[in-house]
Amino acid sequence: MLTINNVTHTFGRQMVLDNFSLETKKAGLYVFAGANGSGKSTLFNCIGGFIRPASGTISLNRCTHPDVYRKQLGISMEPFKTESNLTAGQILEIARLPKKVGIDEVNHWLEWWELTDAVHKKFKALSVGMIKRLSLITSLLGDPQALLWDEPFNGLDPLGMEKLRQLITDQLAKGKLILCSTHILGELGNDDAQIIIMENGRLIRQAQRSQLKTLNEADKKEIVHLFEPALAELTNQN
Repeated sequence: MLTINNVTHTFGRQMVLDNFSLETKKAGLYVFAGANGSGKSTLFNCIGGFIRPASGTISLNRCTHPDVYRKQLGISMEPFKTESNLTAGQILEIARLPKKVGIDEVNHWLEWWELTDAVHKKFKALSVGMIKRLSLITSLLGDPQALLWDEPFNGLDPLGMEKLRQLITDQLAKGKLILCSTHILGELGNDDAQIIIMENGRLIRQAQRSQLKTLNEADKKEIVHLFEPALAELTNQN
C-alpha cells in the first residue's frame, strides 16, 4: 500500500505539488494523468526517493524511508539516462547485481521484450523504443511487489504497446501494485484502473477508467481541457 500524505514541493517560487494526498490498495493499477506541468513527474520522483518533498510524507507498506522501501519498488523513469558508452548488457548487469538477480532472469526479460539482439549495442546507439524496453526490464528485475512507471508507453511502437498492456495484465494477476503516469489513457485497456487526475500539483478527481467514459457534460468540460487529445477522445467514447 502506498500512502501519500499532504506532500508539497516547490521549485523556487513555483508550487509543483500542493498538499497532495492519496492512499492506494495493496494491489491494482493506479494511473496518474494530467497535462504537462501538472506535477506527475515530480510526484513520481518524490515516490522514488529522488526528490525529497518540502513537506508531507510518503510510505510504501508503512515504510517511510525511500532507501529502504525502494527495494520493494521497480522503477522506470522518463527519460532513462545512463552512461552513453555502456552496452545494454552492461546496464542490465549493473542493475541485477544489487538485487541478487540471476542471469537467467535477465535473459528471460530480454527475450520477452525481444531485445536480445541489442544486448551488445551501446546505449547511445539504441533507438527510443529500445531504451524504453531496457528501462522497463530494469524495473522488473527481482520481481518487485510495486512498480513505478513514468510514461511507460512513450517511444514504444504498436507491438511494444501491446506487450506492455499484456505485461500490465500479467503483473496485476500476480497481485502487484502498479503506479503509472501517462497522458495517453487511450492506450490502456484496463477499465478497472484507478485514474488519478492532476492539475497544478493537486488531485482534482479520482475515478475508475470506465467511469471517465460516462462523464456528464459538465464534468467533461471541467477536465477535458487538462489533457492531450487522446484523453479528450476517451471521455467522448460511449
